[in-house]
Amino acid sequence: MSPKPRPLALHPKQSSRRSFLTLTALTAAGVPVVAGCRLSRAGSGGGGGVSGGGGAGSSGAASPAPDGWQDLDGHLLGHRVSVRVSPLVRVSEEATALVLELTRAADDAAVADVQSSESGSDDSDNTVYASTSLGRPLPARGASGVRLIDTAGAGRVWTAGSASGGTLELKPGETVSSTVVFAPVDLDEVTVLVPQTGFVRVRVIDRDAAADVGVSSEALGKADKIIQDNSGPGDKAAVVPLERYTRALDDSTGTRTTDKDVTVTLASDVTFDSDSYNLTAAADAQLQTVADQIAQYPDGGNLDIVGHTDDVADNAHNQTLSENRAGTVKDRLGQLADLAKWQITTTGKGETEPAINDTTDEARAANRRVAITITPTSGTTAKQPGTTGTATPPAPPASDTGLPEAQGPVGTGPDGVTVPGPDGKGQITITLDHVTRNGGLLTAQLTITTGPGGTDDATLTTWLKDPAQAFASSRGENGGASAVGIANGLTLLADGQRLYPTDYLPPDSTWHHPLTELYTYKPLKEGATTTICVAWPDTAQDTLTLDHPPTKNSNQYAYRLTNIPVITA
Repeated sequence: MSPKPRPLALHPKQSSRRSFLTLTALTAAGVPVVAGCRLSRAGSGGGGGVSGGGGAGSSGAASPAPDGWQDLDGHLLGHRVSVRVSPLVRVSEEATALVLELTRAADDAAVADVQSSESGSDDSDNTVYASTSLGRPLPARGASGVRLIDTAGAGRVWTAGSASGGTLELKPGETVSSTVVFAPVDLDEVTVLVPQTGFVRVRVIDRDAAADVGVSSEALGKADKIIQDNSGPGDKAAVVPLERYTRALDDSTGTRTTDKDVTVTLASDVTFDSDSYNLTAAADAQLQTVADQIAQYPDGGNLDIVGHTDDVADNAHNQTLSENRAGTVKDRLGQLADLAKWQITTTGKGETEPAINDTTDEARAANRRVAITITPTSGTTAKQPGTTGTATPPAPPASDTGLPEAQGPVGTGPDGVTVPGPDGKGQITITLDHVTRNGGLLTAQLTITTGPGGTDDATLTTWLKDPAQAFASSRGENGGASAVGIANGLTLLADGQRLYPTDYLPPDSTWHHPLTELYTYKPLKEGATTTICVAWPDTAQDTLTLDHPPTKNSNQYAYRLTNIPVITA
């Protein structure tokens, strides 16, 4: 008999401590509903890599998930690894478990022929450590990087507790498994994100039905042991809300949207004259963004306006300046929006709460800001007949008019774009056949193939990460070494905005994790193919433009994909 599991420790939802200069308003995003990266076309038996039943979709638009296992084709940092995904099993009242079976292709290329280095091993032994791609970074354990997403529209993501399987070592033709433990799931179906593999919907079943679909008692016993041994912060499972984040192309305004509030951040260098609380001519465009957000919630709520300064001048001066700037914003907002049903507070923080703890010009510019938090009485979920979990009301379709000039090579999504490394050393080609719309989320599966020279001395991350944030999330939150491999630079462009992947704040984390790959930090040789999955808030467009931004000082690794078609799940 399996041991009685202890309750799985859950972390409460954590809120972001700060909003940063580089955020901008996103009025078109609803609460995400996930479509599959490897989506089966309507009526197909497994096209696009999912066999036996289809990709993800909303509960009202897609056929039910199959009762059994789902088969996916993965490309893990240049290696061909197929992944079988079990239904999600309610192993107890306190936890659920998912089983993944990984099989490396018998004719898969040798590690020494694909990767310039394989951490923790001698490349000559030809062992792929699948946990590098499938596990949480630092340390990677089993398939702990797998995530569950609420496809019914509530905009939640389940992060894993611990997972069995260790480093998931695979030689050609070998099969290994990993049992992954999550918090309870209150759904009949859930979408599974398997890193560098795809998105797939699975059924949620009771423990006594597990044997009927081929989930072994041994796998469930591993889940029980994980729950029994659960002790450290890295073993905590959590359910947290998905959030939306975008950066204005001119860095002037921004918005962070959660399930409870919307925080719009104004760059004070745009809003005010230097060392003054007098509004500039450009301020009204910023404040109109805030007024438009407020107008979406006619029932009112709380409006909190906080001024911040840099650390130039003395504390008393900066405190007074921040208070006056907050008051000026309040006064002008009262002229642009109906604030009769809003409880308004204004506060000045001076230099005491910097967005970035540094004294560079860039950091000080980011610290000079006014943050406006809109907390509607009924939360950010719209109360519209016939809708579930829709965050802000849908906005008119965004457009690509006025896009900035491309800073690197340009290609269409289906045809791809080839991007060389610095001085012509290394090369990759990126293709994106289509993006799938489902609810308020856009999901995509990019294919990356290395060309002559592979990635040279660089890693694949260099082509995928936000170049402005070396050790941080796109929000500027410090993630240290655990953030160096994330693919958070894959952005969409629309109406003067740069939309970053949908993100969330896991427990015991100081930085928001994007709903995309968390580890791509490997130098690859020529001919390696890797799958990159990513999800963004919906822009309401029929075709999209994907852009990897340049750094301020260099256009290296910048590129753009245009004319990417959007299909509906």
